[in-house]
Amino acid sequence: MIESIKDERIAAARALTTRAGRLAAGRCLVEGPSLIRQVLAAGAEVDHVLCAEPPPADLLAAGVAAHQVRDGLLRKVTGSAKPVSWLAVVRLPVELGADEPYGDFAVVCDRVADPGNLGTIVRTARALGVRDVVLTDDETDLGSRRVLDASRGAVLGAAVRRFDSPVAAVKSLQAKGFQVVVTSPRGTRLQSLAPLRGGRVALVVGNETAGVDQATVDAADLVVQIPMAGAVESLNVGVATGISIYELRMRMVLAMLTDRIRDTLGREINVAGALVRQALDTRLREVGDLDSSQVVLLMVLACERSTPLAQLRRDLGVDAGELAAALSPMAELGYLSSDEEQAVITGHGEQAIAALWAVQERVEEDLLAGFSAQEKDMLHALLRRVQDNAQRIVTAKN
Repeated sequence: MIESIKDERIAAARALTTRAGRLAAGRCLVEGPSLIRQVLAAGAEVDHVLCAEPPPADLLAAGVAAHQVRDGLLRKVTGSAKPVSWLAVVRLPVELGADEPYGDFAVVCDRVADPGNLGTIVRTARALGVRDVVLTDDETDLGSRRVLDASRGAVLGAAVRRFDSPVAAVKSLQAKGFQVVVTSPRGTRLQSLAPLRGGRVALVVGNETAGVDQATVDAADLVVQIPMAGAVESLNVGVATGISIYELRMRMVLAMLTDRIRDTLGREINVAGALVRQALDTRLREVGDLDSSQVVLLMVLACERSTPLAQLRRDLGVDAGELAAALSPMAELGYLSSDEEQAVITGHGEQAIAALWAVQERVEEDLLAGFSAQEKDMLHALLRRVQDNAQRIVTAKN
């Protein structure tokens, strides 16, 4: 039982009620059983707990040193007018250097003055999966009681960096590949339509009164606004930050999915196929009225003269409707004839193929220019394997 206010543990706790004391010790005070448990659950390092009642079993089970103190002594430590039963001495997170690795999203607090707002920002950021918090002055005190209360201890699990100015922070983040987004009523774009690149994003939020300073706005990659309805001109910075983090992270996911789709095999095959058709169409228009898909169809028919429609669908990779749409105009032009079961190339069609075959071969040579014979064989083999795998998927589904 600690009885005296002169006890070294009490004296050390009293020193933590000032910013200078917190900075010197690298520790802060966390008050109340609920907040202490949240801090422990978040993985913060708790030196010990001072309690005016017998230590609870869960704290002892967590391996936390607990010291019971005389009733009323903790109130003298905090200077509170109300009774204080629990007080924990917790290590403040070590502020990271500018070169330490970041996650995919960072929140830059540009001179956010109110401790309650700062705590709300950090708590919201942590709830939305954002750990990196960037401060832009020497005065912001994450260990103050109001910040700790508003954040519910979330600041103790944040990855904190501090810069001399917001512009310095922006430049450093941009050098690390972040797209820096500033929220401002003067934003030229709606936040919901912000053109994100799909990479890392840093959100800059400003002072409650002055907002983000103009030099920082000028240095940013995007300046966006949250649209307001009615007579409301602005939002509390903590509320606005929560909206912005959520919306920008959703847009990040969409941008990354878009990039993923662009890079998929299916897209590459589709793009390659479209470009090959365009190249062949360009050459074919120089000598006749057939396009590449029609020439390919005639070439398939020329191999067998009479070809079952089911085989044509497999060879061309089309369904019944697409095949019918392709056959009809060519039959009208006299290149082929067809019924419900098969298609037959006509003499006119054979003459057309004879004239166009050389065009097809020249285009293929140009498309595969620079390929060795082995590479050409490998390409054909790989494409056949892709086709076979795709056919198995279609067959299994049907």
